Amino acid sequence: MSSRVLTSGSRTYEASVFSEASLSPICDAILPSMLMRRLHGILLTAFVATVVLSGPVSAAVGMWSEGDRARVRLLTGGLDADGALTGAIEIELAPGWHTYWRTPGAAGIPPRSDFSMSGNVGDLTIRYPAPHRYDDGYAISNVYQGRVVLPLVIDVGDVTRPVDLRLSLDIGVCHDVCIPAHFDVAVEAPPGATDAEAARVITDAWTQVPGPPEPAVLAVAGLERTGGTDRRPEYAVTIVNADAGPVDVFVEGPADWYAGVPEPSGGGDGSIYSVAFDRLGAKTPIDQARFVVTIVAGNRAIEQTVGPD
Repeated sequence: MSSRVLTSGSRTYEASVFSEASLSPICDAILPSMLMRRLHGILLTAFVATVVLSGPVSAAVGMWSEGDRARVRLLTGGLDADGALTGAIEIELAPGWHTYWRTPGAAGIPPRSDFSMSGNVGDLTIRYPAPHRYDDGYAISNVYQGRVVLPLVIDVGDVTRPVDLRLSLDIGVCHDVCIPAHFDVAVEAPPGATDAEAARVITDAWTQVPGPPEPAVLAVAGLERTGGTDRRPEYAVTIVNADAGPVDVFVEGPADWYAGVPEPSGGGDGSIYSVAFDRLGAKTPIDQARFVVTIVAGNRAIEQTVGPD
């Protein structure tokens, strides 16, 4: 008997591999030869199946990679109107656990995605649904709970060849404590491959992604610096919210700036929010900063970039 290491997602298993030579001395004494041959065949089939299942799946829906408190898979759909392949990263979390938005907030682990081992793939864009705010009593974070699907837009090098999509994903999975989790997932999408389940999941995911600003309905009317220091500048964000209902506002600055939670600060109708940034160690100059503002109002959400052209 020998051992072989098999990897599935973030877990590694040591599987025992039995050869006919190692089994025969023990089993021949107690099993008829016909049963012995059947046992050899079952063991060989099981081992081959394990090896095959650990590789990429030639379908529009990939296999789940299982973690302790989360699992992840890839899905691909058809080509969109611009000739790009649609896809998604699906993450399911254990009850009570959460993971983080692209900008996690005051505490948390931002997701890290690596598609560099993919084949027949050019540029790839990940889109993020609007998050929820989570206050654990110590810090306020931007999170997803239960399940989240991140749509993908994938430029295909040659539409007549299969797309071998491979993702190495690192996320934080948190409850009372945070656990860094690593997942390796893959799916191979043959040209023209379709799948009803994948299409449904991807279509639903796009409905959760913030859309473009809606002038005079839901949008950013302005953003200006109001004070603070160069290390901790403060800004005012003026929004348009025609429904005048409650909103959540998320403001992201340059990657090396750290944003606080925007707070209502005036306007009478709650249309002005103030937000402070921490620029300790930042390289991006203040006059070159660009901001991404996400506004969530009920079932509607928009995302708008504000800053130098």
